Amino acid sequence: MAFGSAVYTVGLEVFERVPFELNTEHFLAVAFGGALLGLGLALILRVGGCIDGSEILANIIVDYLSEKTGKNYSLTYILLTFNACVYITAFFVINQNAALLSLLVYVVATSIITNVTDHFDAIKQVTIITKNPDNIIKEIKHELNKTCTLMNSYGMIAGENKTLICYVSYFELQKMKEIISRNKGSFSTVSTVDEILR
Repeated sequence: MAFGSAVYTVGLEVFERVPFELNTEHFLAVAFGGALLGLGLALILRVGGCIDGSEILANIIVDYLSEKTGKNYSLTYILLTFNACVYITAFFVINQNAALLSLLVYVVATSIITNVTDHFDAIKQVTIITKNPDNIIKEIKHELNKTCTLMNSYGMIAGENKTLICYVSYFELQKMKEIISRNKGSFSTVSTVDEILR
């Protein structure tokens, strides 16, 4: 958090001195400002960082809920709820227009965060149907340090097959595709897993 706050402070100081001013309508500023804010926050949250108390709180809540239920929860809904309370307070206490525009910025930002973090955090289920599973299993174990579930299956045309099911992260998926491409004669599908029950 200290590093993020320091970079944020230095960034503000630097960009305030940049001789550039863009006259925009409020909603154009909201759209582009929210998108940039969302992209920046998504990158910070992706590596487990944070720049303010709301992100720390969201990380704690998500970790707690995931540990208790075994489900994957999104940070963005918790962040949106927390900040909505802040903006509602600002609406009644400070300035109504500024509070509504600020809330709209955060709505845009959270939609970007959801797309980025949920995409990269998703678990992928890879199903491989093949007649020769041994080499594929060996390469998955060696290159990804993963194991597979092996089942007997039967194709109406191909006859007896073996079906492998393996779970990988988004960043491991490319390596899995390379392993599959090296082992010809297999049929594979990839799907996103929404929930894992323990």
